[in-house]
Amino acid sequence: GGPARAARAVGRMSGDGPVEALVRRAFKELPAPAPVTGLLTHGDWHLGQLVRRDRWLLIDVDDLGVGDQAWDLARPAAWYAAGLLDPAVWQRFLGAYLAAGGPALGGGDPWARLDVPARALTVQLAAVAVVNAGREARELDDVEHSLIEACSRIVRA
Repeated sequence: GGPARAARAVGRMSGDGPVEALVRRAFKELPAPAPVTGLLTHGDWHLGQLVRRDRWLLIDVDDLGVGDQAWDLARPAAWYAAGLLDPAVWQRFLGAYLAAGGPALGGGDPWARLDVPARALTVQLAAVAVVNAGREARELDDVEHSLIEACSRIVRA
């Protein structure tokens, strides 16, 4: 449901200022996701969904479904690309995922599979940030600004 979630988030933005225009433009310029045979996906995965209790456990599986597993890795990839996830943490996570034989990224360059999902999730998170800041009548915070800056890079790419 990643592409649909991004579209819904962008659709909830009501303003017509420069930030909203940038996020909408970034969304319109997203490439179409590549068709992938559906495999088991978490549906709402982020680093907080892994907990350690004698062994690693995956929690919050109420969005479990069938889809493209690269979308499950989109949030940490988007955080990394937006400068919100320390590069060492990203490299440690990605290295562990690949070493464990994680199936979502194929055998080549991980960004070949992560690019579109990470861009889409960046746009989705930026749109949610704009909506939340507007609803709360406040300026965007530093993290939200990082997402908007990432949208700017998406438009320039």
